[in-house]
Amino acid sequence: MKDKLLTPLAGLLVAGIILLLFSKGLHDPDVGWPDADRVLMDGLFLYDFLRELPALLSADFVQNAYRYALEYYAQYPALSLMGSRPPFFPLIEALFFSWFGVRDFSGKLAVLAMALCGAVAWHDLIRRSFDRPTALLASCLLFSTPFIAQWGWYPMLEIPVLAMSLLTTNFFWRYSESGRPQWLFATAIGLALTIWTKQTALFMAIWFLGWLLITGQARIAFRQRATWWAMLLCLLLVLPLGIATLLLGKLNITLAFEGMDPALRGLGLTDWVYLRKYLDLLWQTQVTWPVLMLALVGVVLAGWRRDRRVLFYLLLIVTTYIFFTVIRSDRVDRYTIFWVPAFALLAALPGHYLRHNPLVRNATWLTLTLVILWQVQVSHAQTPTATRGYQEAARLAMQHTRHGMIFMDGVNNGYFIYYVRLNDPERRHHVIRGDKLLHSSAIFANAWTEVHVQDVAAIRNHFDRYGIDIIVVEEANYANLPIHQMLRDDLKGDDFELLQSIPVESGRSALRGQKLLVYRYKHAKPPTRQDLAISIPLIGKTFQVTIGRHQ
Repeated sequence: MKDKLLTPLAGLLVAGIILLLFSKGLHDPDVGWPDADRVLMDGLFLYDFLRELPALLSADFVQNAYRYALEYYAQYPALSLMGSRPPFFPLIEALFFSWFGVRDFSGKLAVLAMALCGAVAWHDLIRRSFDRPTALLASCLLFSTPFIAQWGWYPMLEIPVLAMSLLTTNFFWRYSESGRPQWLFATAIGLALTIWTKQTALFMAIWFLGWLLITGQARIAFRQRATWWAMLLCLLLVLPLGIATLLLGKLNITLAFEGMDPALRGLGLTDWVYLRKYLDLLWQTQVTWPVLMLALVGVVLAGWRRDRRVLFYLLLIVTTYIFFTVIRSDRVDRYTIFWVPAFALLAALPGHYLRHNPLVRNATWLTLTLVILWQVQVSHAQTPTATRGYQEAARLAMQHTRHGMIFMDGVNNGYFIYYVRLNDPERRHHVIRGDKLLHSSAIFANAWTEVHVQDVAAIRNHFDRYGIDIIVVEEANYANLPIHQMLRDDLKGDDFELLQSIPVESGRSALRGQKLLVYRYKHAKPPTRQDLAISIPLIGKTFQVTIGRHQ
């Protein structure tokens, strides 16, 4: 009877922690993070695409869909699908936009829902592999971790891919325990969807294979026809994404290969700084020091008990470390979010191994409870990063434009574009980015830079051709390119009227002290040109697109 009551009560407790910590900023549209604007726009694109799908269905559906995507990007140039980011989570976002309306709340609610699904899978996994009390402790430790909680505030891919990885791991553990083919096929589908959430989840295949080899199950598994069919299914599901990434992910692939050389040198013990980077991030930002200490105790106790189950999670840590050390040239803590659950479990294990002695058990549980409460307090005390001013600028620009053509030049252009779409259900406005019209670059303003315009006369010529009558710029020249400063100097002349200067309030250091300047072009003309060449160095392609279809 106790066990039957413990599971729902544990579920309510974990769900309560997630709702308390992950819902901060849920109703604040200004809470955001770099790249979250692109993920939101990806979701809005799929939402709009699915709404217009009936009109696109015909014998030329592929061509219609391709043209629709290009025209959508020309209208809202803030998408990152396929080559940079896969579409699985944006599709979930699109469903939430359809259920709860096109508003900021819906995109963030999708992240919260994914976190809850991941918690269910994680709790079930630990309950099956250990017991219910350990599952409760490991779940509370994981989702109260400040590093995990902070990614629940933003519509990024970290929480969705973590949730999908926990679900897939649960499927794989069931297969490892039972050998039943249905769980093998569930693992194949789950792994494919996890990779469709974020490509780096590919490392999980290495982890699973390593476990089968360590436990001796590989020889039996690869003698079974079901194993090969499951592998083929996973490969076929992932193949379209792999092809798209090869064709469109030029910069990401380059960064991965550039990262391999110092990594391999480091593995030759010649670059300790490179090798220790993710280890430093582990204790600096990802896992709290009490959890690390408890995890060390858990490993010692597991070794003393010779508990082979713990090898599964130790292998996750090792695989994550090697994989991301080798493939990534930049070192960002969110890339290795996959190994945080392993440390949460290891930290919970003292409560499992020391449960037989009442005095020691009570002291251990008290310690773990205090650590969880402390993590909850630290997580709840954190403040989500917010940037205010861009939504006001977007609304002002939409209010004053006559032709629906808005030019925006700034580092935070993605959120400006997102706010335009968010406040324009009829899709009558069009945004042209300065870092597409004046120059193009990949991710960073100085990476793979192509300058398209050389002087003010050429800028004015573009304004006249496309009917641009409202210009929004960040006061500081983010790109450090002369053409962007020429634009800002020209806007101070008599041909432009400053409608408003909007101070930016932001927790992001790059935007502190920034101002948004909204200008009206006094001599704006109706648009005379509908074709626009958009160069995207990120994927190494230039597209010819038609603009103004929804005006």
